[in-house]
Amino acid sequence: IIGVAAVIVIVGLGNGLEKYMTDSFSGLGTNTLTVSVSSRGSTRSLSVDDMYGIVEENSQYLDLCSPTVTMPGMVKIGSDTLSATSVQGVSEEYLDIAGLTVESGRNLLYSDMVSRTKVCVVGAYLDLAYFGGSAVGQTLRVYGQSYTIVGVLAQQEDTLEEGGSDDCLYLPYTTASRVAGEVSSYTITMVDEDYIDESVAALESALYAVFASDSYYTVTSMAEMVETMTSMI
Repeated sequence: IIGVAAVIVIVGLGNGLEKYMTDSFSGLGTNTLTVSVSSRGSTRSLSVDDMYGIVEENSQYLDLCSPTVTMPGMVKIGSDTLSATSVQGVSEEYLDIAGLTVESGRNLLYSDMVSRTKVCVVGAYLDLAYFGGSAVGQTLRVYGQSYTIVGVLAQQEDTLEEGGSDDCLYLPYTTASRVAGEVSSYTITMVDEDYIDESVAALESALYAVFASDSYYTVTSMAEMVETMTSMI
């Protein structure tokens, strides 16, 4: 009886963990590719416009593109300092890429990127916990600079908590890069998830043409990560 019960418990835990990990990674979008690049001196570097050009030239495989600039959490709302809040600089297309929707206010705009506007979109946790559900039009500070909240995202998780998916903040990548440095990461969607190999190959080929080496970039597929995690479990 003890042996059978132990087997049932272990199998149940394994299946539960596998489903949890698969759902977690799938929520990030299995049709997305993450690209990390580094400069190879002044003669071989990749600008944001260059990356957009690569995506456009391979439109049969690649669709949306967003530069992503990750910033360590240094958010202040009033006298409160938030260290667990996820802060990212992104393009106006990132919310569509990540499957996020705006509950109130508006999304980031292309004009915000061009003008390096100091605006941001916040998650439901920040909206309710610090602004009582009326965050749009209010201000907060990131690295000592004031940003106006123009939009609030729809709640993603059942429970709002510090450090959760709803504890987030998005600002224009052009504004974020002024603080965090040049853009070195991109999130790109594929036209068809069934052509992952072709999409990755097209992207890597274009990047190799820029750097003449595969040591200065990495291309990661979320679908492959899900498959790897499942096999590991």
